[in-house]
Amino acid sequence: MTFSLEFGLVNAANRYLTAEPFRFQVAATGKQLKPRQVWVLQFVTPQGAGAAGPGEGAGQKLHLISALKRYLAADPNGKVTCDQDKPGSQTFFLLHQYPDGKVSLQNEQSKRYLGGAEENVTCFAQAATETEKWTLHLAVHPNVAMYSPNRKRYVRCDERGGMLRCDRDMPWGAESVITIYYDFKGLESNADRRQFSPYIPVKKYGLRNGTGKLLASNGSLVPDVTPQTLYSLEVHGGLIALRDDEGKYLTGREGGVKTIKMDKPGRDELFSVESSPAQVSMRSSSTSKFICCRPGADLYANAMAVGNTEIFQLLFDDTTKKVCFRSHCGAYMSLGPNDCIISSTKQDKNVWFDLQYQDQKVSLRVGDKHVSMRPNGQLLAIPKAAGKSEDFLLVLVNRPLLVLHSDAGYVGLCSGMTKLEGNCVSYVASSLSLTEEGYYNFQVGNKYWALDKDGQIMVTSDHPSNFTIQFASSSCLIIRASNNKFFVAEQGGRLWAGASDPSSATLFHY
Repeated sequence: MTFSLEFGLVNAANRYLTAEPFRFQVAATGKQLKPRQVWVLQFVTPQGAGAAGPGEGAGQKLHLISALKRYLAADPNGKVTCDQDKPGSQTFFLLHQYPDGKVSLQNEQSKRYLGGAEENVTCFAQAATETEKWTLHLAVHPNVAMYSPNRKRYVRCDERGGMLRCDRDMPWGAESVITIYYDFKGLESNADRRQFSPYIPVKKYGLRNGTGKLLASNGSLVPDVTPQTLYSLEVHGGLIALRDDEGKYLTGREGGVKTIKMDKPGRDELFSVESSPAQVSMRSSSTSKFICCRPGADLYANAMAVGNTEIFQLLFDDTTKKVCFRSHCGAYMSLGPNDCIISSTKQDKNVWFDLQYQDQKVSLRVGDKHVSMRPNGQLLAIPKAAGKSEDFLLVLVNRPLLVLHSDAGYVGLCSGMTKLEGNCVSYVASSLSLTEEGYYNFQVGNKYWALDKDGQIMVTSDHPSNFTIQFASSSCLIIRASNNKFFVAEQGGRLWAGASDPSSATLFHY
């Protein structure tokens, strides 16, 4: 049995191990994490507890698979290749972890260590020096769900209690989204690093809740980055553990999530990091009431507020671009008998809808009919869209902090701290709010997003500007600005509202 995690591997020179498409060569030249710098660590040892802790044991056996779906290999002479499409005797490596959070990769057959810089990546060193040590950069979107396989529970934020708890059966709503904070800015000198973030001698991780507060080692939620909010990451057969500077591990075993002292993590200290699909509520444009889904019943748009029964997980078929809406109880919104919209446990052709956007509103089409609403709020499918009764607002409910990432990089504040750019190494998290008309306002700190005269996005306004979002795939959205143009993130960094149609817009992972 195998378990996998995706990482970037950063060497002592702050460069990422890179899979080059030309002759499937390997180099350590990447300055930031992009697709060619992502490696799948495919573990072939048992998942979870029992793996060696930092600096001990024989290491965890794994394969490294590039973004080109090829296996990294090393021959007895230290030559590194990455052109095999199947595992072989030279593709097995042993992952060793160290107290400072770094790892080394030892070829199982040759017993030599992977290392090097720039174009000279080899696997010939007999011992792991700093040149053969790598920092793991978790290659997931920062908005995640954290799951404890041993407790069979998800982590959530208890805002009233001021802590994170590991007690949720399923990740539902904004409180179940954890935003990973990290410092992977690739700063070149120690002076630069101290100036930007004096608490980070090595690359570490933090956990943020929806209000931007970070989890401290004592279990409290605090507003600022401190040494107590940063953790080294360890991997254990496809799961992760987070360890503070005192050698304590985060655990969910004592009510709230905090660190406890132990030599190595047990089962309660191991978590999986899962993607967090979009969850939405659907508000009628004509009545401002929300669609409610209860098991075995017809669907009505009659709820005044949003609870678990008014939240739907948005699932895409990326081939047909149709969507289905899965409720908290596991049922789907579906076309039923007599053209009524019902709750169904079957995922058949009747649960797939087309989203048709008109400005900030959306209509739902199933087959050749549109979802409409009777005066009593009951939903049904009618042959032709007529007006406001067929218009809804899709409200994104599980992104209290919006982090945008495209093929160019993260949306962040890279120059002058006032203009958003689209190719940053690190992200800026924006809070979002919804107007009564259904437009989104985005805010960083106490300043709002706004367009300048060239359509670029500034974070300088004291007043909100209206934006709309459209869901484009299972993990991506596009954004339209007040000038009716869509966002484009260029490789050179410019982020601006300049695309006239959705097909030319940049797809942002969120």
